[in-house]
Amino acid sequence: MIGIRLTTENEVNELLEIQRQAFLPIYEEYHDEGNPCLRGREDITCRLESPNFLYFTVLCDGKTVGGLMYKIKGKTPFVEKLGRGEYYLSRVYVLPENQGKGVATQAILLSEKHLKNPKKLYVDFPEKLQKNRRCYEKAGYCDTGKRLETEPGMVLAAFEKTIKHKKFGLL
Repeated sequence: MIGIRLTTENEVNELLEIQRQAFLPIYEEYHDEGNPCLRGREDITCRLESPNFLYFTVLCDGKTVGGLMYKIKGKTPFVEKLGRGEYYLSRVYVLPENQGKGVATQAILLSEKHLKNPKKLYVDFPEKLQKNRRCYEKAGYCDTGKRLETEPGMVLAAFEKTIKHKKFGLL
């Protein structure tokens, strides 16, 4: 059974290790300097402490298997400034052994119930990563057709999801 909860400071080291394992294959392919597998403890800690982010721990049968983070204020690679009801899904990751099993998709859908009056959700990812595309499409995101080359050989694909009915989030 998949679940989520707001991340706490005492989970940072475990999430950092899971993040490294999850993003290492992408780094090995693209050698992108912004890859989360290269980041340290402060990468997660500063986001937990910032009012601009919302961080969740992903659970499978009660065991921590990943993390999920939304940016709720500021700019994104494809959006100059997030408006009211707009959220940028800036990071989703699960342990390699839990990938391809719908864990990330279920976590995304669960996390959306905790967003305050969401209207538009954004995500981007390297366009060559078909497993990411499938995950986001299953969660209701649609390809905008927008692309951005961030480094030689790495092109981000922009997806978004419109929430058509009003939801009342818990946060």
